[in-house]
Amino acid sequence: MTMIKKAFKAFTYLSGHRDPAPDITSIRPSGFQKKIIFFFIMASAIPAIGRAESLPASAGEIATEMSSDSCISDHAFPGYALNHQNFKEMQAASHFKKQAKMLIAMSEHEQAVRSHFAKGQPIDWKEVEETDRKNTRDFKKMIDKEGLFALSQVGGDAVAAEFHLIQRSHDIPFQRSALDMMRHMLARQDFPGDYVAILEDQLLARDGKPQIYGTQVKKDGSLYPVIDKDQLDARRASHGLAPLREAICPLSKTE
Repeated sequence: MTMIKKAFKAFTYLSGHRDPAPDITSIRPSGFQKKIIFFFIMASAIPAIGRAESLPASAGEIATEMSSDSCISDHAFPGYALNHQNFKEMQAASHFKKQAKMLIAMSEHEQAVRSHFAKGQPIDWKEVEETDRKNTRDFKKMIDKEGLFALSQVGGDAVAAEFHLIQRSHDIPFQRSALDMMRHMLARQDFPGDYVAILEDQLLARDGKPQIYGTQVKKDGSLYPVIDKDQLDARRASHGLAPLREAICPLSKTE
């Protein structure tokens, strides 16, 4: 369990926030730990149910639903796997292929500057922050010109990259604006609902408010506060998320 917590702690610091755990540089992962940490990093590359996201309050305080060897799983409600695979298989429309490639390239670059930890190497956090800022600037220019991109435009892989870029941004007003656009596209069934749920919860938890879908999880496996727990699974299902009992280990608890 200690090994998992260290890997989990290390991963949460990789989210790009500037409030690291004070002893992060002292962690020297073993080969097995490196595999766990690498899995966490790769999980953040393609956000889905249980994929990694930026931390709402401070680094190391909030985790998210992600596939891992920890107590979190990505078993979804019936039919989700097929639906999400269909999303992933959606290709960019011919007149949006350039934009799709740009989104994926930006996301891959962002992941690359954070990947050194998995190899036991130090991370250049100045480079990480500069990359995040540049990605946000470039991404905002694209959105200002063409709007947020939908599944029917850039395809599943690029939408996953797009969501990843939104999460990594340190620009909270930009994230809120993106969330509004994501909601409109979801209403047209042209954007993954779980992405909307994760970002909405992330912003709520960051503001110290109860989350709606229960996607924000502390390091100890307990949820940050949620509204109306009795209807939580219904809200989760409406956005393509697994029932809470299938997503979080039995040791987790709601507040």
